[in-house]
Amino acid sequence: MKLRSVICLFLCLVLAVCLGTPALAESELFFVAVNDTIPLTLSVFPTYSGGTLYVPYQVFDSQPCGVTPSYNQVKQTYVLLSRGRQMLFDLAAGTVSDESGSVSTANVLYRGGILYLPLTFCASHFGLKTTMLESADGYQVLRFTDGSEVYDDSLFIEKAENLIAYRVRQNQSGSQPQEKPADRLNGSTQGTQNQPAAEKKPATVYLAFTGSETMRDSMAALETYKLRGTFFLTEAEIRSDPSLVFELLAAGHALGVTAGADEPDLSDALARANDALCALTCQKTLLALLPAGAEAPDGYCVFHAPASPVSAADAAASESAHLLICSEDASSVLYTLFSAEARIFQLLETTDRP
Repeated sequence: MKLRSVICLFLCLVLAVCLGTPALAESELFFVAVNDTIPLTLSVFPTYSGGTLYVPYQVFDSQPCGVTPSYNQVKQTYVLLSRGRQMLFDLAAGTVSDESGSVSTANVLYRGGILYLPLTFCASHFGLKTTMLESADGYQVLRFTDGSEVYDDSLFIEKAENLIAYRVRQNQSGSQPQEKPADRLNGSTQGTQNQPAAEKKPATVYLAFTGSETMRDSMAALETYKLRGTFFLTEAEIRSDPSLVFELLAAGHALGVTAGADEPDLSDALARANDALCALTCQKTLLALLPAGAEAPDGYCVFHAPASPVSAADAAASESAHLLICSEDASSVLYTLFSAEARIFQLLETTDRP
């Protein structure tokens, strides 16, 4: 009888642990990183089954490295698609087929009505590496990389701390103030309390995108952060790549015209660029970007490039508004600004000159 009581008590303890382990507080979040950005925050978490890590299908909403998802609950299909590869999950039949037509068993799970996919199986098909990281405050970060990342895992998670903390605060906004995980780890709630430091005013940054050869990459970076930008093109760029103009417009971005400092007549150069834009799209623009100190022609809303180049780090550290010219590596620029919690605005005709 005594042995039976001990066994019953042991089983109750095991059951309590099993039930309690996956339980997560509503404020806990799970982050999805792609190379050097964190485009997605989720409140559903990965799970292990049979030693395999499964992730909720929403993980692929981050479109890791160009992999695009499509979930049709009516037809019971889930598709992952990139330029050269695809995975088509027939959830009703329990199969998955690839771009060559090869069919195999689809090892998927359902937890709480949510579809879970085997992470390594899916990521490896598209040549992606995945790592599970943990922030200083204990938040899980699933990182997809394709070899084009700038930071290794340890440096990435270090640089991502500010952005993760910002996302956590956003998630907790509107609720009662809660003790931050960092406070619990550092023990700052015990003993003498320090006076809070004066809150730093967030930076205000206006972005202007130039250089047609990098504008498609800039568009992709902006889409990651769900932002719209203003792109300034020269006459030569408009005429040499008309499809780019339509892609920018279709994505909801604003267009402006610009000219280099070597132009003998900046007013004429802007007019030619605007005429080329009008011939292509049947509309002109009022937005113009000129070198620092250049005389502003009539009829345009003119922004001047800074006399000295401003980096994303400098703009993010300043409390005054900055116009930041972005002609390359927009992904890194936006990551730096978001990590510093900068306010990012689109240049429009109604924008006050920064």
